[in-house]
Amino acid sequence: MAAMAANAPAERVVRPEFTGSAAEYFRIWIVNLFFTLVTLGIYSAWAKVRKRRYFYGSTRLDGATFDYFASPKAVLKGRIIAVVVVLAYMFLEEVHPYSRFVFWGVALVALPWLAVRAFQFNARNSGWRGLRFGFEATTGQAARTWAGMIGLLVVTLGLAFPWVVARMKRFVVSHHVFGQTAFGCEMSGRELFKIYFLAGLIVALLGVPFAVAGGFALASMDVPEGYEWAFFLLPVIPFYASYVVAYAYSEARVANLLWNSTHGPGMRFSSSLSAMKLIKLYFGNILAVAFTAGLAMPWAAIRTLRYRLECFSIVLEGEPVHTANPALPRVGAAGQEIGDMFNLDLGL
Repeated sequence: MAAMAANAPAERVVRPEFTGSAAEYFRIWIVNLFFTLVTLGIYSAWAKVRKRRYFYGSTRLDGATFDYFASPKAVLKGRIIAVVVVLAYMFLEEVHPYSRFVFWGVALVALPWLAVRAFQFNARNSGWRGLRFGFEATTGQAARTWAGMIGLLVVTLGLAFPWVVARMKRFVVSHHVFGQTAFGCEMSGRELFKIYFLAGLIVALLGVPFAVAGGFALASMDVPEGYEWAFFLLPVIPFYASYVVAYAYSEARVANLLWNSTHGPGMRFSSSLSAMKLIKLYFGNILAVAFTAGLAMPWAAIRTLRYRLECFSIVLEGEPVHTANPALPRVGAAGQEIGDMFNLDLGL
């Protein structure tokens, strides 16, 4: 037993470090905003790449920073395609209102392709220590997986949503690679159901009663003329506040569940986000952004990212060896940009 213990690979914990600052990012953010407005949105592709390169280059893991290789021109081409799709949708909806159902039917069929292309684009343009990430699922695999999950949602009238989300996240993580090193994930749908249930309970117990009580209180008061907006705004505030609490709670718990269920050869991941700290952080961000007319957005983004990275770590067993993946064909940004345009969540 002593010999086995001596031969066991030693574990070490690696934690990422964010070296950026709010002041640095503010300069990037304000320049990006200015040129995006001046160029009527064309510069937004360069702004996106510049922003990601800053965040990647400011994140250090085990002595090395991350790299982002995407070309602004590729992002711009993807955005042009996305804008054309949106304009076509708006035109067809105006000419033939019922065409929206055809459009969404086509979009549903195309969703696996969009998702796979988005994950491939993001992964292949991300690297660390000279090795690139990758996403190896095919559109067929994604279509079969998601068709089964959508069918389960329909059959259970939506009650299986947590299991569907867990299955999709397992699918995404398990098809990502670093070089040729594959990852695995055993995220539990049952645990995810508990998280979503408690988040819904937070809104039900905190937001709804206070919103109803505020509405009745305002209705019984003699509101001066010109302040009728209070009837609509004040009852919404406690409901929105409870939503922020529930959202921060679920964000922390889901992130912990996902990363604590993810592993690779000779490594496992860990996340220890505190729901209470994330709630305080989100409320602080909202107030700061509101009282500075949006100028505190870079500060809020840096603050949030730094806290998330502080709570993230990788436990290595020995020194895992990663081999480079073969040369992969380039992937266009159309899938990612169309997903962004229609506010589709194609991330982890």
